[in-house]
Amino acid sequence: MYNDNNKFVSSINPRVKIMLKIIHDLKLRKKNVLDIGCHDGTLLIHINKNNSVHGIEASDYGVKTCRKKGIRMKQMFIEDTSVLPYKNRFFDLVIMGEVIEHMFDTDHLLEEISRILKPGGKLLITTPNIASFGRRLLLLVGKNPLMELSPNEPQSTGHIRYFTFTIMESLLKKHGFRIVKKLSDVVNFSNDGKHRSDLFAKLIPSLGQSIIMLCEKSN
Repeated sequence: MYNDNNKFVSSINPRVKIMLKIIHDLKLRKKNVLDIGCHDGTLLIHINKNNSVHGIEASDYGVKTCRKKGIRMKQMFIEDTSVLPYKNRFFDLVIMGEVIEHMFDTDHLLEEISRILKPGGKLLITTPNIASFGRRLLLLVGKNPLMELSPNEPQSTGHIRYFTFTIMESLLKKHGFRIVKKLSDVVNFSNDGKHRSDLFAKLIPSLGQSIIMLCEKSN
């Protein structure tokens, strides 16, 4: 990932690093960019220069922080029937990191994203990989592979959908997206993440912790 001086930034988690590298390689200039679930604007502040950046975020903290950084914000909690508050074919790039696993109606959300994307526009999407190496090991020994059983659990983050690379690719193609890149961040060998490999994630993305896909709207 790169900052305004084009220097590599090493302090952000592996998934976000890969996302920023993908965005950097797109060489965006005078483009409209939206980050759905942008939190504090970590991604958008790295692409703000020469582009029009927009964010959707539910939390008061995230919205206030982003607005201080000059990001055009819409505060909303995206539900299954939500209509994204933007014109048709407005954005060149939509980013959606770790959001789709919280949605019941994934079809409606992807239809809305397709609506606001220009023909040939890009979608950068990430979600946890239910078939990661660490989760496979847990299943092998008969343990819960870090799946949330109920929203009432103390550590629940609200995940209601679980994806593999194959399922995510099929869903995106169903909605008219062509897959451009399929990547992952790290393969974990321990629950605490202290023992992990970036190299294995590059060689065998399907075993990685995260599903990271860049795709293009076909029409």
